[in-house]
Amino acid sequence: MMFSYFSYAAAFATPEGEPIQIDVGLLGIGLVLAPFVFITLGFVSRNAQTPKRVLQSMGLLIVLGLAFGLLTPVVGAVAGFGVGGSLCLNRPNLEGVMKWRLYATGFTVVYVFFLLVVITPAGVFAGGLLPLLMVGFADEYTAWRAARPV
Repeated sequence: MMFSYFSYAAAFATPEGEPIQIDVGLLGIGLVLAPFVFITLGFVSRNAQTPKRVLQSMGLLIVLGLAFGLLTPVVGAVAGFGVGGSLCLNRPNLEGVMKWRLYATGFTVVYVFFLLVVITPAGVFAGGLLPLLMVGFADEYTAWRAARPV
């Protein structure tokens, strides 16, 4: 995911004070590598619906990337990879897994946006690391919560 994300984020990087310019080559590399992220997630986690989920994830990556990208393109990529990863990763047979995955993605989007405002380089770096990591944390939390005695 980091190869796709960082090339996408670098496509929108312009020095301060200069007009915004988009590097179409880097943007293309980021968008071409994105399906491989979702394909890898689906097949490695042995999701039986991988082809369908990859197509849904790519659609959501583009839609969320455009919608949240109005704030900043990095936030759009974080939202798209988080929701897409949540769809492609095989779900354990636990109640509320998808709900917690989406909560984790929402938290990640807000956190990365906050970091972009306060410490821009940290926000860009966190955006490449956190989306799929937080989906994994959400799965662990769901499993821990299910194992807890009521």
